[in-house]
Amino acid sequence: MTFRFFIFSIVSVFLMANPMKEKEIIEFIDARYAGDDTIVFGMISEDFILKNTPYVGLGFTTSYQDGYLLVTSIVNDSLQSNLAINDTIHEFNGIPVSKDGLNPAGPVGEIQKIIVTKVGKKTFIELSIPLILVQSSENHDQFLESIVRYEQTWFDYDIKILELIRKKDRIFVYYHWEGSRVEGGSIYNFNAMEILYVDKKTDLVNKIESLWSEKQFRDQFK
Repeated sequence: MTFRFFIFSIVSVFLMANPMKEKEIIEFIDARYAGDDTIVFGMISEDFILKNTPYVGLGFTTSYQDGYLLVTSIVNDSLQSNLAINDTIHEFNGIPVSKDGLNPAGPVGEIQKIIVTKVGKKTFIELSIPLILVQSSENHDQFLESIVRYEQTWFDYDIKILELIRKKDRIFVYYHWEGSRVEGGSIYNFNAMEILYVDKKTDLVNKIESLWSEKQFRDQFK
């Protein structure tokens, strides 16, 4: 039996007899942003999934590389027939790309024109890719890895819970996060609304779902 499994077993037994209280929910959220994967591990189920906030976009990510954008990942599998990781993008809607990346705007289905060089090729081709509703997700292990990476990005942070409501197996949390990358540096912040789905038998969190904001709706308009 591993150390983590031992902790998980103890916490599971405790939670089955004692439904998650408001203080424990706040501790869970704080541990998540503190990168404390041991505490978080003991409070999520094995089949846990995080549903990130959906947004209208192209379904792939890029990295700027000296005059072009390199495709680094593809979220939407339907794009695999058109784009592949390490393809290079040179123009977006008739404008040369820059280090600012791609900033598409428009409703789902609107066509975006990109000039691409495929991996191992030298010729330029034009692709027409529609905007889609993108919602990436993370499973149990990916979530634990991501909270550690996120914590390592920030020098300091603070979280304020603005609203917390529990109704049966759902916990609605509205909170404000702010942090800085370096000591004395610029302060970044965001507000988040999430639903935590809790297993009735174990009281472990088995899903977190992020919600849309008005800004995300307005970002679809040019």
